[in-house]
Amino acid sequence: MAQTFTDWELIFWDDRSTDESARIVAQYPQGRVRYFLSSEETPLGRARDLAIRQAQGEWLAFLDQDDIWLPDKLGKQMALVEGAPKVGIVYGRTVMFSSRGNERDFDHRHEFQPLPEGDIFERLFIDSCFISMSSSVLRRSAVEEIGGIPDFIHVVPDYYLFVAIARRYWARAVQEVVCRYRLHSTSMSASSGIRMHEEALMLIESWAHCLEPRLVDRRRKVHSTVLAVEEMRHTATASKGIARLISDGSISYLLSRPFARALRSIRRTVRLPFWQEANRQHPLQAHGPHP
Repeated sequence: MAQTFTDWELIFWDDRSTDESARIVAQYPQGRVRYFLSSEETPLGRARDLAIRQAQGEWLAFLDQDDIWLPDKLGKQMALVEGAPKVGIVYGRTVMFSSRGNERDFDHRHEFQPLPEGDIFERLFIDSCFISMSSSVLRRSAVEEIGGIPDFIHVVPDYYLFVAIARRYWARAVQEVVCRYRLHSTSMSASSGIRMHEEALMLIESWAHCLEPRLVDRRRKVHSTVLAVEEMRHTATASKGIARLISDGSISYLLSRPFARALRSIRRTVRLPFWQEANRQHPLQAHGPHP
């Protein structure tokens, strides 16, 4: 409602929520806001696909209920697509935040450098999914061209859409913060780890013929290792996880993870991330509302 870009409609997709969603959305102007109650609870991928089918605009943007758009998010992104028919993805920098006030870049791979633009297809495998769904805008015709979100994608529809569209179209990025991503213990990323990495492995297999064999092998080992760790957290799948780690994973990668996280934390204490440096240089473009 606070966007400086005003040519939009809102598809409010209620996937059988148990909160006050219907009552809340009824308080907003009807017409621009269209409410849909799903006939049944569905996986995230299916819910996104059904909501996309109701949209009428040339571009599709997403805002999950626990995230925040900055007011100039759409305006800055739409300015990048004028006269650029080859652009299918526009995204922007996202800051993750928690109830404790902690903040850090959603994309630690590019935390201290500009976000990738142009042909980012291979980069989406090298760095995995570094784009937050709530920061993205997708060309509607590109989504239709790839056939939408397939039924086997339940928890990573964002990753699937980015990879499939990036194979055919270029990407543009707003280097400033446009979105704030809320961290909490009940988020899907915290509760669907096994399925998430299973689907990431599916995507690697689907596009393996388009990638360098060494990259494919490395990404298989990374996701297999993390998947094995997730499986070992649960008694029912612990033995399966151990077997996966030995056969498909990488012990060296697993041992390196704590050191990599520690090095990232140290780096943040001695150097300003890209988004904080930009805010210091342009204080009027501060990152917006805080919970």
